[in-house]
Amino acid sequence: MPLVNIIKYIFIFCFVFGYAQDKGNEKFLAASNEACECISKIATDSEAKNEQIKKCIGLSLKNLDQIENVSAEKSAELNYKNIENFLVQNCGSLKSIAFSENRKFKYASSDNVLAQLAYDDGMDYLNEEDYENAIIKFTKAVTIDEKFAFAWDNLGISHRKNQQYDKAIDAYLKSLEIYPEGRLPLLNIAIAYNLNKDYPEAIHYYKRFISIYAEDPEGYYGLGLILYTQDQQEEGLDNLIRAYTIYTAQNSPYRADAAKKIGYMYKDLKNQDKLEVFNKVADKYNLKVQNN
Repeated sequence: MPLVNIIKYIFIFCFVFGYAQDKGNEKFLAASNEACECISKIATDSEAKNEQIKKCIGLSLKNLDQIENVSAEKSAELNYKNIENFLVQNCGSLKSIAFSENRKFKYASSDNVLAQLAYDDGMDYLNEEDYENAIIKFTKAVTIDEKFAFAWDNLGISHRKNQQYDKAIDAYLKSLEIYPEGRLPLLNIAIAYNLNKDYPEAIHYYKRFISIYAEDPEGYYGLGLILYTQDQQEEGLDNLIRAYTIYTAQNSPYRADAAKKIGYMYKDLKNQDKLEVFNKVADKYNLKVQNN
C-alpha cells in the first residue's frame, strides 16, 4: 500500500471494522477463526511466514458478503483488513508465529537431556498460561545448563506474564550475556522495562534493538509508543509510521495495529491544536491526509 494512503486507510478502516462486527458477526467470526486455524499450522521458523499468513487470510474471505456501496475490489480489501485487525487482537497463533525466534539459533536447545526436558515441560506450562510451574521448569533448565539462552528467554517471559518485572529483566540480562544480539531478549527486556515504568531503559533497549535489527518493525513500534507518551510526539509518530511502512512491505497483519495507533495520534494532536507536528512528519513521508 502506498504511503499516501495510510491516513485514508485509518479512517475508512475504523468505520468498516465496526460494520463487519455489527452487520456480519457470524460470518465474520467464522472467517476470522478459519484464518486463525490456518495460521496455527504454519511452522514458527518458516522463512515465508508473512506470505503464508497473507494466504490464510485471503482464503478466509470467500464466505464473506460484499460490503454495500463499495466495489467488489474495495470490499475485498476492507474485509481483508477487518480480519487482519481481528487476528492481531484475538489470534494467539498469529502472535506465537510473528514473535517466535529461529529454532536453528545456536542457543535454542540444550545438549543436556535433563535441561531440555525441563525446558519442554516449561513450554507446555507456558502455553497453558500456568506461569508458576513454567517458572519452576525454566529455572531448573537454566540451573542445569546456564548457557541455555532460550530457557532464560522463556523464564523472562513467564516472570513478565506473572507481573514479576524485575525478575523478568534479570532473566533477559542473563540471556543477553550469552548472546548480546539476541532478538527475543532485546525486544522483551524493552517491554519489561516499559511495564516496570523505567522508560529510559526501555528506550535504550529499543534503540539497541533497532541498531541491530533495522529492518524489524517491532523496535520502531515499541519505541514510537513510548516516545509519544513521554511527550516526544514528533519522534514517536515518526517511529510509528516507519514501523507501519515496514509491516506493510512485509505483508504483516500487524500493520493494522500500527495504522490504528497512527490514527489515534492524529486525533490526539488535532484535539491539542498541534496538527503542525503531525503534518511535519507526514510531509517527511509524503503522506496526504484524507478524512472520510
